[in-house]
Amino acid sequence: MWIRSNYTTMTRQLYTIIMATVAMLLCAACQKEEPQYEGDSYIEFTEEGHHLAIVDNETWFEIPITTSHATGHDRTIGVEVIAAKSSAVEGRDFEIESHTLTIKGGKQGTALRIRGIADAIAHNEAKELTLRLVLNEDNIGAESIIETTVVLQHCCPFDINDFDGYAVLTSTWCMQYMNCNSRLVHTRVEEEGNIVIIEDMFYEGFDIRVKLNGEDMLNPTAALCGVQELASTGEAFGTIYGDGKLLITEASEYQSESADLSGYISFYSTCEDFMMLYTVMYVEGVGEVGMFGNIVEWISDDEAERIMREGL
Repeated sequence: MWIRSNYTTMTRQLYTIIMATVAMLLCAACQKEEPQYEGDSYIEFTEEGHHLAIVDNETWFEIPITTSHATGHDRTIGVEVIAAKSSAVEGRDFEIESHTLTIKGGKQGTALRIRGIADAIAHNEAKELTLRLVLNEDNIGAESIIETTVVLQHCCPFDINDFDGYAVLTSTWCMQYMNCNSRLVHTRVEEEGNIVIIEDMFYEGFDIRVKLNGEDMLNPTAALCGVQELASTGEAFGTIYGDGKLLITEASEYQSESADLSGYISFYSTCEDFMMLYTVMYVEGVGEVGMFGNIVEWISDDEAERIMREGL
């Protein structure tokens, strides 16, 4: 009986000690305050330049502003547009939500909100403006970025169906091997995967598939869907080479023995309805024929009918 009673008393005492220790730790944590910096706190833009894709009149963008330290009080700063360094005009080409910003106490940054006016900027045109922070000298460090350039580039919204229909194909392959500069082609699209199919691109019965990638609206890219058969060597050259298949592939992905082609990235334009393809033609086991540039420009059905009647 004594053992049980003594054990119970010791357990309660240990429990009381543990709970008291936890309470003390929690109390200390509650009373602990984040240290606040009260000296000079430098304020600056995070980057010297920004490139914005302007698709409509409603989308707002944020230009980040940061500080070297958080302080215990709110700070108000200004942002001005340097007209002498800007081709874009406020109120016509862009709007700023507010030229006065507040950096809240305990925070190390804020952001300027700006929107471009797409209706005022021509397709693929780029206008720029220079922003400058209005600060006390104490808030400007030797390396502070207090000016930043903002480029507003009008980009058209992407619709895969814009690449469906007739197009004029101008190619250095045509010039060298088909005795023509351009030819009329027809394309169809697959919405899933954003695929454009160029029917009978150079030779009948050989369609070529191209994938469009518009994740970066400022730099939309195109790429052939892997290695594809362009024609038989008999049809292209009048004789059989290797396995008789003339292949086409994306230039930037081809390991050429004669040149570095990694910089030849195919691309397209939604505003101008065209696509530039850099391709390599080769025969497996024989070698490459060469790199060829191909421009595909989509046209109206009426223009296509005229070409069918009158030729290119």
